[in-house]
Amino acid sequence: MFNRIIKWQKIFETKEALIEYFGTKQTVLFKNTFGEIMLARAGENFYAFENKCPHQNKSLVGCVIDEGMIVCPWHKYAFSCETGRGHALYLEKYPIKFEDDGVFIGKEGWSLFG
Repeated sequence: MFNRIIKWQKIFETKEALIEYFGTKQTVLFKNTFGEIMLARAGENFYAFENKCPHQNKSLVGCVIDEGMIVCPWHKYAFSCETGRGHALYLEKYPIKFEDDGVFIGKEGWSLFG
């Protein structure tokens, strides 16, 4: 029987390192084994999405955060930072967790071994 799992990957050693990576930007591109990830920051909240707008599979580089929505730079489609949903489509969203030993993002998958 297959079980749904989340595979976690460390992306930064500390929350401070994550904040430093952003500098003064709201969104930054980050590459890891999951692919290209668009990291977004709204105040003290952080989000991670696949770097691909589902409208036409364009990159989100240049996107902005506006009133809790991540806005695609190409056609101004807006997606909820909380859920990834918008315009009858959704962004692939990755959970972020902050632990004592680093900052992690997760990706859902399936496993035979639980």
